Amino acid sequence: MTFDWGEMWAHMGLVARGVLLTLVVMSIWSAGVALERLMRLGSAVRQSTAFGDQARAWMAGRSFRDVVGAREQYPQSPLCMVVSSAVREYHDGVAARENGATYDVIEAAERAVDRTIEMELARLRKGLGALASISSSAPFVGLFGTTFGIINSFQAIGQSGQGDLATVAPGIAEALVTTAFGIFVALPAVWLFNYFTGRVDALGVDLRNAGNEVVDFLIKDLGRGGERKSA
Repeated sequence: MTFDWGEMWAHMGLVARGVLLTLVVMSIWSAGVALERLMRLGSAVRQSTAFGDQARAWMAGRSFRDVVGAREQYPQSPLCMVVSSAVREYHDGVAARENGATYDVIEAAERAVDRTIEMELARLRKGLGALASISSSAPFVGLFGTTFGIINSFQAIGQSGQGDLATVAPGIAEALVTTAFGIFVALPAVWLFNYFTGRVDALGVDLRNAGNEVVDFLIKDLGRGGERKSA
């Protein structure tokens, strides 16, 4: 006896159908997360590149207000958020010191860099937990359906008193389909999770390097007299 997909669906029990529908939802969810992350990471890279080109000129000319104001122009740029947070902390700190404050301006800028990097990396990792959950749980969801498919096969044998292929085929097909579909959903989720995790980790390294460079620049600028010449 042969089965097409319609016949397989017709012979499936409620549990197996529920498992397949669950896996379809998980697959769509995984694809949606992947598409959204691709767009978000693409915007982050493009805006960070554009900001970096302008920021070099602004920092060289000590136009710190332009750096801080760039947050509205490049809202998706993690580089902009990191650099501008350090510059804003430095800008406010130098002004506070001129009014009698005694705290370490550079240390405050370093803390601002660390906080902003963690916040931006958390934003970039948004949704990756869902991919990890789908990749790890989809095979088990498929196996759950497989278990009931095998149970249906044994029930068919018990009811008919025969163990021929025609009797057990529907249950076996049900079991194999749910297992295969669970693996089919899990594999792309694993690949996507690893891909996005690698990209976020690489961006994290770039952000930390950029943060260190900005702090080094601010240390030198403070040594030259702070903001007396800033625009």
